Amino acid sequence: MEFGEVLRAARAGSGLTQSQVADVSGVARPNIAAYEAGTREPGYSMARKILSAVNARIVVESPVVWGWTAGRRPYAVPSRLWRLPPGRALATITPGQDLWWSGPPRSFDLADRSDRLRAYEIVLREGTPGDIVSIVDEVLLIEAWNDLVVPADLRRAWEPLVVAGLDVAAVTASGD
Repeated sequence: MEFGEVLRAARAGSGLTQSQVADVSGVARPNIAAYEAGTREPGYSMARKILSAVNARIVVESPVVWGWTAGRRPYAVPSRLWRLPPGRALATITPGQDLWWSGPPRSFDLADRSDRLRAYEIVLREGTPGDIVSIVDEVLLIEAWNDLVVPADLRRAWEPLVVAGLDVAAVTASGD
């Protein structure tokens, strides 16, 4: 998403006009309008100032780096978990033959928990990093973790990520 789209959505979500954002942020209204229109791009400190005025924030995340488990059957393991947009996290997917090779084609409705569990089990076992990052969502994985049926090596490799995700969620919920 471009900064203008983010600002426009955040401003609309906060219920403020461009003039009100200008008053709160100290940035001239024509500049706010130009940023929203995409005709100007703010620097980092200016973007923080404006987004702060609409109760939004900038989140910088490190890229996901992939490794593999050792052993007879390697499994892809990321350096961190990620969030998917809700529409993607809850979409209906039809895995290709690289993931679903043991029967006729099948779709999985990720909004349905039992379908999501099965899809996650398949993609974590059989998927490439690209498959995994396009299907697995951090919050939904953490919620499903104890009910997933996956090999012990895979569980051991992913468990620290799930625990770390739970720790972050606990800190965020407590307001620390």
